[in-house]
Amino acid sequence: MKDFQPLSFEQHKTLGYTEKYGSEYGHQVGAVMILPNEFAKAQREYPILFRKDSETGRFFPVALLGFEENENLFLDENSTWSTRYIPLAMKQGPFLIGLQQQEAEQRLAIYADLNDSRIQQNTGPALFDADGNASATLNEIRDILSSRHKGSELLEPMLEVFLKYNLLERVMLEIDLSHGPTIKFDAGYTVHIENLVALENDAVVALHKSGFLSLAYNVADSVNNIQRLIDIKNARMK
Repeated sequence: MKDFQPLSFEQHKTLGYTEKYGSEYGHQVGAVMILPNEFAKAQREYPILFRKDSETGRFFPVALLGFEENENLFLDENSTWSTRYIPLAMKQGPFLIGLQQQEAEQRLAIYADLNDSRIQQNTGPALFDADGNASATLNEIRDILSSRHKGSELLEPMLEVFLKYNLLERVMLEIDLSHGPTIKFDAGYTVHIENLVALENDAVVALHKSGFLSLAYNVADSVNNIQRLIDIKNARMK
């Protein structure tokens, strides 16, 4: 059971956090949600796709990690993440931002799941220094959480524009593996490149000013990374 508590020097001065990845931390998944401010870095490593929530019908972007529900092809047998960029949802580990009541007001605070095995007493990089200030490790965690918060604010406006200009199209893959069966894979949605390049000038200007034009091209270009996933899967099946 998770035990999220707001971090404070008084109560948690001896805690350390060791960054680790593996199935025991929920990382052995076929896709992970990413946010618009991650697209530029993520598109160099992963296929960026959109999935649709079956209950709400709302779209959300993901980095594709594998072709099966519990398959992360970027984690090796030593639980080492093999890409230069790790999605923020994975990097944030057992931490989140929440509100904490302090006297007469509520303030944002970093919460940590103290039941997570990556957080230990006097083990790993400390979360606070000897003077009670946030350590470099905790400041990095704060930056990750802050970046996710900022990215979430861009999500709905970006999706609204993509849908307005009919920029999403379904992606169905049929993959012939070298050492296995043919995979028929419903990948989700990508940016319809023909519709993107056919946009009228005023639409292009509007997309550019909003910052979403480059994001659309990030998504479209990232589809080339599907071949990298196929190559990794073929290599593991030898």
